[in-house]
Amino acid sequence: MRLSNYVGNTPLIPITLGGYTAWCKCEFMNPSGSVKDRMATYIINDAERRGLIKKGDTLIEATSGNTGIAFAMLAAERGYKMKIVMPCNMSEERKQMLKFYGAELIEVPAGDFDEAIAVRDDLSDARGYFNCNQFHNPLNIEAHYKITGPELNKQFRSYSRDDFWPQAFIAGTGTGGTIMGAGRYLQEQFPGMNLVAVEPEESAVMSGYEPGLHGIQGIGDGSKFLVDMDKIHNVMTVHTECAKRVARHLALREGLFVGISAGANVMASFQYMRDNNIKNVITILCDRGERYFSCL
Repeated sequence: MRLSNYVGNTPLIPITLGGYTAWCKCEFMNPSGSVKDRMATYIINDAERRGLIKKGDTLIEATSGNTGIAFAMLAAERGYKMKIVMPCNMSEERKQMLKFYGAELIEVPAGDFDEAIAVRDDLSDARGYFNCNQFHNPLNIEAHYKITGPELNKQFRSYSRDDFWPQAFIAGTGTGGTIMGAGRYLQEQFPGMNLVAVEPEESAVMSGYEPGLHGIQGIGDGSKFLVDMDKIHNVMTVHTECAKRVARHLALREGLFVGISAGANVMASFQYMRDNNIKNVITILCDRGERYFSCL
């Protein structure tokens, strides 16, 4: 057995406030500490089955951190080399984690994910590295449709009555894989469920504004990527400082030491419930708080 065999099956826990309940998927409990373990493991397993990679090969990915950490863990576990292209304004903790897993870090200007993706693609083409391609890889969506979504459905139904349905799935969007994959599966199980995307107020691309620098690392990467806006019912924006405040609250009041994007998801969940007078939603606690000490 390998550590990656234990990706998934994370708890679903309720947080209730004022009669509203956000059912929170504890993705920070995955082996490398984030929801990105799911997609990364799915992509690597697929590449191995198809004979696209072998021990000793070099993998490359552009990332704000969590995806890179997940791939770096898998590379260390399975004998690959890992190169990560990352904007330089990501947290020092993320950078140190990547280096501890043995990944080579290539930094590009702050907030410039287009440049990170371009550097990744150029190096992959020139040197034959395996391009994990999280931002445009349909396996990203497939992983969440086939695994995360069914987990959420089973867990929610085990905790509730048959007539007690979640009314929305609310998730921050980086690549968009989670909301497009898990969200589509949940809509098939709970007809009428809305998909609500969360993005930083300072980089509200889905809301029609220009990308900008923000501090909710892991979402709001400057493009819609895999998000199909025709499937999104609402977009919620959260300011970085508000997301940080909620993340600190979750640690102090709920014992949940989670990251800034989890704070954004929880804040958006309760705001959406209050605004629309609904009582139950599902959301994601994306990663652990330890990788944000320097910026919380």
